[in-house]
Order: sequence, then structure tokens, then C-alpha cells
Amino acid sequence: MRFIALLLLLVPALVCAFEPLNTDDAGTVAKDRNQIEQYFFKTASHGGGTANTVDISTPGEEYFGGGSAKAFPLTYTRGIAENTELSLGATYFASPRGNYSPASNKVIAIKWRFAEDGDGKWALAIKPTIGLPGTPQQQVHGLGLGLPSYGLNLIGSSYWDPIELHINALYTKSLYNTNYLIGLSDSPNRTNIIFLSAAPVWTVVPGFKLALDVGLTTNPPSNEQYLTNYALLAAIFSPTEDIDIGLSYMQSAENMGIVISNVGVRASRSEIGLTWRF
Repeated sequence: MRFIALLLLLVPALVCAFEPLNTDDAGTVAKDRNQIEQYFFKTASHGGGTANTVDISTPGEEYFGGGSAKAFPLTYTRGIAENTELSLGATYFASPRGNYSPASNKVIAIKWRFAEDGDGKWALAIKPTIGLPGTPQQQVHGLGLGLPSYGLNLIGSSYWDPIELHINALYTKSLYNTNYLIGLSDSPNRTNIIFLSAAPVWTVVPGFKLALDVGLTTNPPSNEQYLTNYALLAAIFSPTEDIDIGLSYMQSAENMGIVISNVGVRASRSEIGLTWRF
């Protein structure tokens, strides 16, 4: 079986989310302030037997290859207005390695918070993204796509003390160079990708949060099942107001039953990293 899901980059993929979650929030970096998110993730396959041929493609990171991957996604964000931010992202792959650049998944995004409650109880934002094309060899080995991609994420956030809830609805036009394989596979990919997710976040005590992130995405190979489901658990520790240390563990599979039971063909991603605002 083959599990290929949107990453949007990216993380990053085109999602460029509220690290270490897949789901983004409607908040923006304050005007003239900066933010750097430096993370490390590792993917793995489970339940595929001794051949271990399950493709590792997990929502939130754009990797279409077969086998495991280790990578360092980096995102820089600048607040350009009180309700608007600009972000630049890329991912450095420690593995797999080959005759191609390890730097891929280059993404440009703008988030605009266009509506919000005066008391800060809710907010709405939109986030258009552009994914820059990778090289043909990067596409062949699953490190991004050989043509530009673009997407639009509608983000809703609600805030109640001590709970907040974030919901995303993302559409991506995921173009690729049809003259080359994707992740060493010649199966044609869907190019219209939908990603839906929700993430409740609980402030346990000041400076420490727990989150559950669940969602589904259309599955790019056109000859495979249409949807992939995922569930992610995360913890965020903030030793200061401007520093977050996050870690998460996610599993994705063809249905939520496999994800919850932890039995069956599935993929996983473990992630840890740092967010610094200055």
C-alpha cells in the first residue's frame, strides 16, 4: 500500500503550521517582530512486513519517498503589519541523500488575519502559499515537486481560558513534472489536494501546553484510496515569553481506526524543535 499525503509543506510544506502541529493558528507575528522555527523530524513505516515498502508521506511535511527520512525544516517569519506576516521556509534533508541538493520544500507564505473579536475570543485568517519548484532528481526521490505549487488556507481560531481551538481548510494545486517519477513511482498523482484539520490546545499551567491535532487529506496517487487520516499529540514548553520548545508524535493511515489501534499499515513522524521570537 502507498500513503502519500499533503505536506504542505510544508512544512515545512505548504501548511507551514503552528509548530509542532500540522494545524495553523490565526495569530500573526507582531509588526516589526521576527520568528524563527527550527525543528527536526524523523519518519518511519510500520506494519508493512519484512519488505517494508510503505511509502512514508505524512501530512505536514512534503516527503513522497519510500523508506524513512530525517530532516530539519526551518521557517523565518516577519510581522509586516499588525495583522499580517510574511514567512519563508525550507527543509534540509539529512536522509535520504543522493545526487541532488538536500535543501528542498522552499515555501513563501503570507498570513492575513482579516477578522477578529475585540475581546480576543476568536479570529479568522487566510494564508496563500507558493511552493517553489525542486529539481527533477529531488522529485524522483520524493523531496518535493518539480513544478511550482500554490495553495490557500482558511484558518479559524477560538480562545477560551485555558482551551483554544484551531481549524484549517486548505486547498493546494500540487503540480509536478510528469516527465519524471515521484518518489521512484510512476503512478500518476492527483494535483488538486484538500486538507482539513482541527487542533484543540490546552494550557495545563502557564508555560506548558498539550495539543491534539487530527485531520484528513486527499491522497495524491490517483490509483490509491482518496483519503488519508492522521492524529498527532504534542507538548509545548515555553521557558520564556519568546521561546517555545515543542515535540510531537503523529501517525497517519488509510483510516482513523488504524491510527487509534496502532495496528496495520501506517506511517509515523516524530518531531522536536525550537521557536524563537525576537
